Amino acid sequence: MKKAFFKDKKTQDVIFCLLILAIPMIQFAIFYVGVNITSFAMVFQRYEVDPITNRGSYVFNGLNNFKDMFAEIKNEGVFGIALGNSLLAFVMITLVGITFALIFSLYIFKKFPGAGIFRILLFAPSILSAAVTVTIYRYFVDGALPALLGLDQGLFSNPSTKLGTIIFYNIWIGFGTQILMYSGAMNGIEPSITEAAKLDGANPFVEFFCIILPLIFPTIQTFLVTGIAGIFINQINLVAFEGLGAEGKYMTIGYYLFKDTQAAGTTQYAYPRLATYGASLTLIAAPLTLGTRWLLEKFGPSAE
Repeated sequence: MKKAFFKDKKTQDVIFCLLILAIPMIQFAIFYVGVNITSFAMVFQRYEVDPITNRGSYVFNGLNNFKDMFAEIKNEGVFGIALGNSLLAFVMITLVGITFALIFSLYIFKKFPGAGIFRILLFAPSILSAAVTVTIYRYFVDGALPALLGLDQGLFSNPSTKLGTIIFYNIWIGFGTQILMYSGAMNGIEPSITEAAKLDGANPFVEFFCIILPLIFPTIQTFLVTGIAGIFINQINLVAFEGLGAEGKYMTIGYYLFKDTQAAGTTQYAYPRLATYGASLTLIAAPLTLGTRWLLEKFGPSAE
């Protein structure tokens, strides 16, 4: 009976699928579910070392980690600056990035002269490593550009333009993926729709805002929602630019926490503090992301 059961074709297919999924599911359970449960538990714990046995363990700490976090934010100005930089970077990268990516994507969609070369040039930085693109970019803004414009100091070296230069890099480097997605969505539009609009007298602006934009809005919505979800983890490539030595006035929340995590190393005392920051920011980001998604679905342009 058992042999007949395992010889069944459907049973064999199910067993095969389960075996294929087993490894990724185990990894997900350990490295995502397990890690997040442990992190959440650390929010309410502190690390103590027994003076007699000299062994450390985590003990219940109530809400004291939250009190310490708020006190630290109040007394230390770096977190507030990092929060402001994170919000500024999000607004600039999202609004400016999406706007220009749509313009370039429309140019490619309409197959204007040089559209193919344009697409390659804008997408090429996305397939190179951050170390390569950052190095090229720094040489350009601190070497070639000052020489061409006759500037006394490079844009990255100048403290007053450094943050803007880094944000511009992130806008530029994000064009590749966005243009690939937007132009792909535009190419999926039935030509008969735009042709009918032209026959009805629609000008290019009406065609874009009333036909193209509503039809590709789900793609735009994806970038908006993921952008909001990543506000507190985006370190705007500061690690590639500065390593772990960036000044506080240029930090974002993502870089601030990444730097602290790296500094903590194997020091168990720092983990509850970092877990508390992570849980608190998640409580802010989760409803903000879900709320934005609901608003975009309800009030965004519809293809209907």
